[in-house]
Amino acid sequence: MIVRLLSLCMIAALSLAGCKQRSAQVYVLEEPQLVALTSSASELKVQRGATVVLRVERRTTGKWKRIPLSEVRSGQCWVYQPPAQSEPEVADSVHWKVEPENAVSFNQDFRLDHTKIATMRVNGTITLTPTSLAKCESERAVEGPAIRIEVS
Repeated sequence: MIVRLLSLCMIAALSLAGCKQRSAQVYVLEEPQLVALTSSASELKVQRGATVVLRVERRTTGKWKRIPLSEVRSGQCWVYQPPAQSEPEVADSVHWKVEPENAVSFNQDFRLDHTKIATMRVNGTITLTPTSLAKCESERAVEGPAIRIEVS
C-alpha cells in the first residue's frame, strides 16, 4: 500500500514538473535580410484583352535569433517562425507596379497555385514589377526584375 502511494505521489510530482510554465519562444531579426524575387509571365506577346499568368519566387536569407517573448523590447518586431528560405510561388502576395498605370486589371479571385492573373487593357509595352516588403523591415521594399509584355 505504501509503495503504491509513493508511486502515485512520484507520478503526480513528475507530471507537475512537466507542466511548468515556459515562456513562449519567438524570433527577432539580428541583421538585414537578403530577399530576392524571380518573376516570369506565361506570355510576353499578347493581344489586347488577353490574360497572362504571372509567377514570382521569393528567396529569403537572414539571421534570426530565438528568444523568450518576455525579452522582446517595446516596438521590436518578432515572429513565431522565421520566413521560409524559399517560397516557390508568391505572385498573389506581392505588390505589382504597373506602367503605364491602369494598363492591366488583376483577377482578385484566390488561386490555390498562388499565381496572379492579369488582363492586358491597352496596346503597347506594359511593364509589371513585383515588389515585396522584407519581414520585420517594414521600410524596406525589394523589387524583382520587371516583366515587359508587348500588347497589340
